[in-house]
Amino acid sequence: MGLDGESGPETSADATGPDGSTLWYAALGHLIDEVVFIHRADRTIAFVSPSVTEVLGYTPGEFTSMRTPELIHPEDLPMATEQALALRAEPGARYRSILRVRHADGRWLWVEIVGRNLLHEPSVQGIVQTLRDISERRRLEEELEHRAHHDGLTGLANRNHFLDQLDAALASDAERLAVLYLDLDGFKAVNDNHGHRCGDQVLRVVAERLASTSRPGDVCGRLGGDEFVAFFRDVDGREAAAAVGHRVHAAITGPAVLSDRTVEIRTSVGVAVPAPDEDADRVMSRADAALYTAKRAGGGVELA
Repeated sequence: MGLDGESGPETSADATGPDGSTLWYAALGHLIDEVVFIHRADRTIAFVSPSVTEVLGYTPGEFTSMRTPELIHPEDLPMATEQALALRAEPGARYRSILRVRHADGRWLWVEIVGRNLLHEPSVQGIVQTLRDISERRRLEEELEHRAHHDGLTGLANRNHFLDQLDAALASDAERLAVLYLDLDGFKAVNDNHGHRCGDQVLRVVAERLASTSRPGDVCGRLGGDEFVAFFRDVDGREAAAAVGHRVHAAITGPAVLSDRTVEIRTSVGVAVPAPDEDADRVMSRADAALYTAKRAGGGVELA
């Protein structure tokens, strides 16, 4: 089964290669990290290496009987089909693709496929492809990407990622956003009286409560310390923005039962509705000013 393959006959263990020998097959039988397979001009599979069982869980017969939509993830199939057509159109062409294929147990694996069009070569007469499982590498890359954009303690967006997301949102629907800036009232006393480990637990609770108020498309972040931010989409006007601020304030405020004690969480919230052509830094500055107005008033919610 290849990027554009139709089902075809399985090559048996005593099959001969283009030169009539069986040595090529015996050698490929020792490959356990890569799957080698060859498509003919009629799109049948002339050969698949035994390593297909180790890598993908299929027997050679099962693999060669599958069609592309059964193997390739639906989201990756259009790209794979386009690449396959381009590859066949150019003798000697090479390609490299990263996509998801289905393991025999139902899991989706990230794989790297490298191929070359050797249909014009009399000794080959096929498209030679190798497949390697890169799921672990992909997982590590995604983990690093997540760490680069998210706060390590709470999992919320970090400062840079939040501001980037806010700038993008301002460019598309600036007049329908509510931007919130909040911090915790009396948080220094939590650290001083109960220690920083307890303080970290409180911050994680706040992050969970803040995230629980968001919907798809809304973004919550932590700037550092006890400072949190969020923006909410599809908020029509100042009255609705103030209501969002009160909803967030109510969700965060209240006792938090930690591992060995209960801590009362209090917060102040500043809310700003972006003006036309206002960038992230400016609207955040106004929300921050509203936050400190709220704190001077003893806590609660203030609309800029």
